[in-house]
Amino acid sequence: MQPHTTEQRKRLHRNFIAALDLLDTLKREPDRWEEECLSYALSAMACGLYLVAEVELEAFGRPIVQRSREAMAALDAKPQRFTKLMLRHGLEFVLKREGQPDLEMPPAFALIQPDFRASLS
Repeated sequence: MQPHTTEQRKRLHRNFIAALDLLDTLKREPDRWEEECLSYALSAMACGLYLVAEVELEAFGRPIVQRSREAMAALDAKPQRFTKLMLRHGLEFVLKREGQPDLEMPPAFALIQPDFRASLS
């Protein structure tokens, strides 16, 4: 994990929420580039990699004309995986986990994840 202050974490959480709120204002789901950036940022925050999360949130705001054509073509060939709602649930889980490390997986993720606990018994 990278060292980070409480204020840095809070700022990144606010920026993540602001990105989702922007999509709400635009009345749309994230495009594939935005979805990729947000899902990577969320994953990085969950792992305590706040500098990586910051880079991904900066990439989220990159204008379409500044996005790599190769990266866009690769992303467009893949189906969308995460909606705004799923990303919000993920952030909620990260926020709760930071305060309560023994929380269970949120229901939105439990539905899409295989139950590996059954195979461990």
